[in-house]
Amino acid sequence: MRALLLSGAILLASCSGDGGGEPPASGDGGGPPSVGPGASGSTGPGASVSTGDAPVAARFPTPRALYEGAVAGSCAGAEGSCHHGWAQPELSSFEAFIATAGAFCQTGVGDPRAVVDGCERPGDRLMFADGVERALLGVVVPEGAPRVPSEVTVALDGPAGDVSAVARVRAPVAEGQAEYRQELRGVVFTPLDPASRLRLDLSRAGEEVARAFDLRRWPRRGADVVVGDANGNGRDAAGAPLRQLVPGRPERSFLYLRLLGDELGARMPLVENGWSREATRALYCFVRGLPEGWQPDTRIADEPIAYAGCPTDPGDIGPVVSDYEAVQAIFDQRCASGPCHGGERASGLDLRRAAIARGDVIGAPSRQAPDRALIAPGAADESYLVCKIEPGCAERAQGTAMMPVGGELGAEDRAAIRAWIEAGAKLD
Repeated sequence: MRALLLSGAILLASCSGDGGGEPPASGDGGGPPSVGPGASGSTGPGASVSTGDAPVAARFPTPRALYEGAVAGSCAGAEGSCHHGWAQPELSSFEAFIATAGAFCQTGVGDPRAVVDGCERPGDRLMFADGVERALLGVVVPEGAPRVPSEVTVALDGPAGDVSAVARVRAPVAEGQAEYRQELRGVVFTPLDPASRLRLDLSRAGEEVARAFDLRRWPRRGADVVVGDANGNGRDAAGAPLRQLVPGRPERSFLYLRLLGDELGARMPLVENGWSREATRALYCFVRGLPEGWQPDTRIADEPIAYAGCPTDPGDIGPVVSDYEAVQAIFDQRCASGPCHGGERASGLDLRRAAIARGDVIGAPSRQAPDRALIAPGAADESYLVCKIEPGCAERAQGTAMMPVGGELGAEDRAAIRAWIEAGAKLD
């Protein structure tokens, strides 16, 4: 969990999307990470302050009203400007707006070195003859190599398998992505030191295969291989948390984060044509109310945005400290008292301090979802307990309810639990 919970609205900030401060030639802007003023500050001189649900709900009662009243004008005004046929993502229609759900961010950035770690895509995988499969983290093309390189050096996430026979490239299958396989016939592999590096002789592999490994051709397209460390800083995309829009998780939505400051590129929107704090909150509440795994469906256009229970000012959550004592206090007050997860151990779960210290919870399988740990240290999203307290989590066991029974935890309490787990769920 990041020390700062960036909770506010995932508004597809005007010329924002992936754009940078100066319009990049290819659309997506990059730049070193940075998140400045939160949504609690005005996004423009004309921005007004909403003190409750009524004003914002009146202006933006539905996703369609939000798009037409703020997103369209600030982000996709005229054809050829900002996110209307020019910069990624495309926001020229309501359908395009919601199509960003689950989409990779910064796919059109002009320089791979500008891709932030959170937006790096999972790399393709090399499948070796003996069944060993490794993620492709990076490709180095020799300086001065011809237009079609005759050799490259690749970095993998572990030792290579049997290189004496034909290997294949397989794209990771996730988020509806089609699996892609390409046989690397004619490629000669030479193991290097360390064993996670290989030299690929492409001189007899054919131009199509050789071009696929040429990272000088950016952004990647067609049959080109995708690497997990596009920016080359040594940290791969495993678990990369950001997407353009993450249903139920505005704090992981790149387009929303671009509204808060300039850590991920120039703060958006660049053109404040109708954008306001009300719009920011509306977008936050819209995204927060979407169930996890939601797929774009235009029928949502005129459904009411769920403002009830949505923080009035998401930007006020502030720094979140990964402190066990604070988390145990939440458990004691909301979970381990009464006929719940204390002495009566509802669903076999005891959240009292002694049970957690014994190891009954951290790393232990959930009774409702045996294939998932109740608390997976370092991985809040893999922790079933987090799913149980997050609104809209689609992975709760069938027929079970969100917890606590007396009403959902506030955003700050949920953030504290997530931060503690992400930091390793330590008890000291």
